Amino acid sequence: MTNRELRRRLVQVTRPVLPPLALSALFRALGLAAGIALLGVAGWAVGVAIEAAGGSRAGLTTGRVVLVLVVLSLVKGLARYLEQYCGHYVAFRALALLRLYFYDRLAPQAPAALEGRDSGDLLSRVTKDVDRVEVFFAHTIAPVITAVVVPLATVVWFGCAIDLLGAGLLAACLLVVLANGLRGATRPAGGGDPASLLRQGRGAVAQHMTDSVQGVREVLAFGAQARRLVHVAQAEAPVARGLKGIARQAAFTRGANAGWMAAVLFLEFEVLRAQGTSLAALGLGLGVTAAAFAPVLAVEDFAADLSQAYASARRLFEVTDAEPLVPDAAPGLDGPEGPAAAAAPAAEAATDEGPGAPGQPTPAPPRVQLMDVTFWYPGAHRTSPALDQVSFTAEAGRVLALVGASGSGKSTVAALLTRSWDPTEGSVLLDGVDVRERPLADLRRTVGVAAQRPYLFNLSLEDNLALAAPAASPSDVAQAAQAAHLDEVMAELPAGAIGEMGEKLSGGQRQRLALARTLLRQPPVLVLDECTSQLDATTERAVLEGLRQAGRDKTVIVIAHRLSTVRHADWIVVLDAGRVVQQGTYEELAAQAGGAFAELLAREAG
Repeated sequence: MTNRELRRRLVQVTRPVLPPLALSALFRALGLAAGIALLGVAGWAVGVAIEAAGGSRAGLTTGRVVLVLVVLSLVKGLARYLEQYCGHYVAFRALALLRLYFYDRLAPQAPAALEGRDSGDLLSRVTKDVDRVEVFFAHTIAPVITAVVVPLATVVWFGCAIDLLGAGLLAACLLVVLANGLRGATRPAGGGDPASLLRQGRGAVAQHMTDSVQGVREVLAFGAQARRLVHVAQAEAPVARGLKGIARQAAFTRGANAGWMAAVLFLEFEVLRAQGTSLAALGLGLGVTAAAFAPVLAVEDFAADLSQAYASARRLFEVTDAEPLVPDAAPGLDGPEGPAAAAAPAAEAATDEGPGAPGQPTPAPPRVQLMDVTFWYPGAHRTSPALDQVSFTAEAGRVLALVGASGSGKSTVAALLTRSWDPTEGSVLLDGVDVRERPLADLRRTVGVAAQRPYLFNLSLEDNLALAAPAASPSDVAQAAQAAHLDEVMAELPAGAIGEMGEKLSGGQRQRLALARTLLRQPPVLVLDECTSQLDATTERAVLEGLRQAGRDKTVIVIAHRLSTVRHADWIVVLDAGRVVQQGTYEELAAQAGGAFAELLAREAG
């Protein structure tokens, strides 16, 4: 993406707050004009004073000069304040819009398109990179406008009031300095330019530090501190190269501009003196010439930062422009009487609280079917699919269990039910309607998953539960907690946050919290993905009894390693290497000597 395209995209995203930038540019132009006048008046006063001392001019009234300088200084200060206020108001509102835009575009991609992405790098993009884009709004648009308008007006005034030749010299030098600054600000950026190296390197460092902080126990336990330090030094190397490259470019540009400024001041002095210009006019001209460089030198000041802003914007749009691997279905895809509408009669009534939220009707549990489903994980280097021609049916209001060895495809089925992924071939149906025809929000209200490794927020237990149903009543919360055998944990733990990823909880407590959170949502389809794998046998029996009570009016799919978890399931599907190898009741499968289920039983017993 070119810099021009980046500029257009940034303006489009933040268009609602751009009008105040016109005021920022206006106040900036007024402040710069006051600054030029301030230095010009000072130079003129010095010239008049010298002439008066030599007897060639009447004495200067110092009080008037001081009054003019004070007024100009106040105007300049006030204009500077108003410029900064307007510019930064736009900048900070624009950053908020960018973050909202980033998350709004990221959410439809999750979780499929985010698999394999570094969380630390994503965090760096939405924080550090968005902050860096602030340069474009607060320090670029208004300075570029005034870098053209103010010098042009100054040159015209110089030619009319002082000397045409001097105005020509000033115009030529200002053009060179402006072009030099704009060249740095508009330099094409790519993967190897210093700004891109710097932003990419900082994303890598952020990911490394995220890993090191979250895995600090493992780092200390295995004595890996020295190796982690070596790795972070390697990640810092591109950052150092990028900083050196940016500093080298900035030093060259500023040195060249300083030379041009010194040259034009010398030439102006010689030209005006040769033409017999008075000392007062000479002082005025040199003062105006020196001050006229302020607008164009501002371009040089933000050029290096702007290149980083473009690199950061490019990193943002790399994420936001990615196409969702799981496209959402528009509500009413099949018309008001079509199958999508028939399959979700409560979709309009349901809110973000879930289908069974207070005041919302609880829809009937649907029938769940997988028909000839084959699924390959994108980009995975595998010789066989995760699922291969899988077909089974979970009857409405019944309990179906998926069992099999690790890697047999059980959790992949859960991911397909919530459309974390879509099947490569075949269909996943709810009451005969393909899940791809249902809006994602409706589908994920209908199918709730209690994951084996849930994400827990650094909030209290109650706040983590409220994530599922913020408006749930205390009795609803208590009922869900009791079903998941979490009520004792809530009573024992002190109030307060449970730590990042629930680090203050045991593995079994985290799983029970995730289970209670899903039950509080009251989804018609409940998927339990190894949700009791870290519980002891006694606690597991208590939780399973609570689940049987809570799941009476739901279609329940239990994914389990421990076969004790599925003893009371109505139907059991055995997966092996992504294929269905057996189906039946617990007693039927256990009686089939030499079968895959019997082998699992023997392995668990022995």
